[in-house]
Amino acid sequence: MHFKLSTLGEGKKITQVVDIQTNEQNSLTRAALLEFKQLLDQSANDEKISSLLITSTNPRFFSNGLDAQNVVDTPDDRLGEEVGEIVHFFGHLLRFDKPVVAEVTGYAMGGGAVITVASDFKYMLDGKARISFSEVLVGLPLPGAFIDKIAQTIHPPFVNEMCTGETYKAQEAKAIGLIDEVAPDAIALRKLALRKVDYLNRIPLSALRRTKQSINAKTLARFDETLKHTMESFATTIIIKNFRESMKALLEKRRPQYLD
Repeated sequence: MHFKLSTLGEGKKITQVVDIQTNEQNSLTRAALLEFKQLLDQSANDEKISSLLITSTNPRFFSNGLDAQNVVDTPDDRLGEEVGEIVHFFGHLLRFDKPVVAEVTGYAMGGGAVITVASDFKYMLDGKARISFSEVLVGLPLPGAFIDKIAQTIHPPFVNEMCTGETYKAQEAKAIGLIDEVAPDAIALRKLALRKVDYLNRIPLSALRRTKQSINAKTLARFDETLKHTMESFATTIIIKNFRESMKALLEKRRPQYLD
């Protein structure tokens, strides 16, 4: 299991807590994301579960994005499938129409930022936590579906900055609209999340679900189109070579030498 599950609340409305525990850096693989998709499906079909809380008890990482060693070990003919799973997962999370609350407890790079922006309510720990859509920094074009949701979420002047890999501290992320609130410690972070869950539990879930479907409808309407472009990018020779170089450099703790 890559995730530790627990619940909050009782009665007709229970919150499913998903604690990301993949590895030391909470990095992501296709296998982990497929497991996460199954958890979403189970929560969607469980009538008692009214919301999802995504968090991590890892002392440093909410999620540090794609697993570098796994990418290096994946052959070229399977790389698009392996790397592209984060895009499929993103669409799956947007289609999960119960409320999702994210506690960004540490570094949320690449895939960690993807999970965050796909969540409905986002709270971040002050201090050492950072968030970045770092895909372009490792040679990958940022998928169009991510860009659509980013543009819907943050203040317009900062869209290009975020899409080109800028890294934000918690207060900076709040200032541009990516994060709703910032907490000084883990206890205060959980209080923010529970306060929001308590508020949501006073609203009929049927109304929340239909509303969320409408909020994400525009991004999902273009999903197949943007996915096609993304998968074409992941099959482009220079992008594959640059991406592999970035992952090797990360493992070897050196600067990557890109081809362009």
